[in-house]
Amino acid sequence: MAKPIFYTLHLSPPCRAVQLTAKALGVELDHQVVNLLTGDHLKPDFLKINPQHTIPVLDDNGVIVPESHAIVIYLVSKYGEDDSLYPKDLAQQAKVNAALHFESGVLFARTRFLFEAIFTGCGEIHPEKAEYIKKAYQLLEDTLVDDYVAGTTLTIADLSCISTIASVMGVVPMERSQYPKIYAWIDRLKELPYYEEANGASAAEHSQLILNIMKRNAANPCSRTNDQFVSSSGQVNNSSNYAAKKAKMGKVVLYTAKLSPPGRSVELTAKALGLELEIKPINLIAGDHLKPEFVKMNPQHTIPLIIDDDGTTVYDSHAIIIYLTTKYGKDDSLYPSDIVTRAKINSALHFDSGVLFARLRFYLEPILYYGSAETPQDKIDYLYKAYGLLNDTLVDDYIVGNKLTLADLSCVASIASFHAIFPIDKSKYPKLAAWVERLSKLPYYKKTNQEGAEELAALYRVKLEENRQKA
Repeated sequence: MAKPIFYTLHLSPPCRAVQLTAKALGVELDHQVVNLLTGDHLKPDFLKINPQHTIPVLDDNGVIVPESHAIVIYLVSKYGEDDSLYPKDLAQQAKVNAALHFESGVLFARTRFLFEAIFTGCGEIHPEKAEYIKKAYQLLEDTLVDDYVAGTTLTIADLSCISTIASVMGVVPMERSQYPKIYAWIDRLKELPYYEEANGASAAEHSQLILNIMKRNAANPCSRTNDQFVSSSGQVNNSSNYAAKKAKMGKVVLYTAKLSPPGRSVELTAKALGLELEIKPINLIAGDHLKPEFVKMNPQHTIPLIIDDDGTTVYDSHAIIIYLTTKYGKDDSLYPSDIVTRAKINSALHFDSGVLFARLRFYLEPILYYGSAETPQDKIDYLYKAYGLLNDTLVDDYIVGNKLTLADLSCVASIASFHAIFPIDKSKYPKLAAWVERLSKLPYYKKTNQEGAEELAALYRVKLEENRQKA
C-alpha cells in the first residue's frame, strides 16, 4: 500500500502536530509541501482536495482528511498498535477530545489571530494581544494537574498542544517561574527521540520568521483592539463505570447559559438523543463561573460542563456531545463509528471550535465583558470569512453527507449567533442559508437554539449602546 500523502508545511504548527503523531506511530508519510506564503493552498488543484484551502490535509489512498486534530485521531485509529495515544475508554477519550478542542479553540485560535495580523503587515504586538496569549498560557498551566495534558501518559493532546506552544512562546515569551508546570511538560516532551526533528527546529524557525516579519513591518502600527476573552474549552475529571444503561441512570447535570453557543450545542444534541438534562444556569456576566465551587469542577472556569450521575465531569462542548452520543445514543447516526466519516465530523467540530466560535468570541467578548465600544472591521470581516468557508464546505445537505450529525448541531449553535447579529446574505452564501433553514425545521430548534441566539444578539446591542454612552 502506498504511503499516505501529507500536504504540509514544516512551519505550520498544525502540520507539526500531525508529523509528531506519525513519528509516535511509526507511520511514514509522503510529504507534499504546500507553501502558504506563495499561495499554493489557493491553487485550483488544491482547492479540489480541500475547499477550505487550509493545511494540513491527509490523502490516505483516496480517503481525504483535512484538519490536524481530525487527522491525528484518524491516524491513531487506523495505524496505532494500541490505543495509548487516543484511549478507547470513554472518560479518558473525552479528556483527550477536550484538550484537542482547547488547542484548536484557544491555543491555536489565539496564536493565529496574532500571527495573521503580522503576516498582513502589522509591525507590533499590542499589550492586549500579548495578555490574551498569556491567559492561554495560564489556562494550560492550570490544566496540567498531571505530567501530561490529559493524564499521566502521552497522548495526541500533548502532540497537538506542544506544536502551538513551541511556536508562540518564541514570540510571546513565558517565564519559567510563572508557568513551572508548562516548562516541566515541555522538558518532558523534548525527551521524545523524534521531538526536535518533528517539531523543535521548525517551531524555532517559525518564531524567528514572525520576529523578522515584525521588524520589516515596524513602521506600520496596528489598530488597537481589546482581545481579552474567556475560553470555552476544557477537560474531564473523574472516570468510573460507563456500562450502566440510560434507564438505570439519573439525569445528566448540565451547567450552562442559554446565551452560550457551546451550551446550546449540548442541548441540541441532548434533544436529538432524547436525553433529559438537569439544567443548572450559570450567569457569566455575574461571574458565576469564577466562584470557587465552580472552579473546583473546571479549573478553566468555562461552560458548558456536565456531571454524569457516576461522577464523570466533562467540559468543552465538543467533548461533551461526543461523550453523550457515545454513551447514550441508540445508534451511531450522529457520530458514526466508521473512521472516515468520523474523521470528517471531527474536522468539522474543530472548525467550529477553532474558527466559528473562536471568531464569534473574538468579536463579542470585549463588548460583553470589558466595556469596549468598538466594532472593529477586521473582526467583522473575520466573521464573514467564516461564513464563506462554511458555505464552501457544504457540498451536501449537511456538513458531513446527507444526514444530521454532531457537526451540524455544533456549528449551527455558533452560526445562529452570527446570523442574529450579522444576517446571512442568501445571494452570497446560498448553501449556508439553505443549511440553516434546513436545521431550523428540527422540532426542538427554535426553543433550544434560536431563542438563545436572539437573546445573545439583544444583549450585545444593549451592552454596545451602554459602552458607547460611557465612552
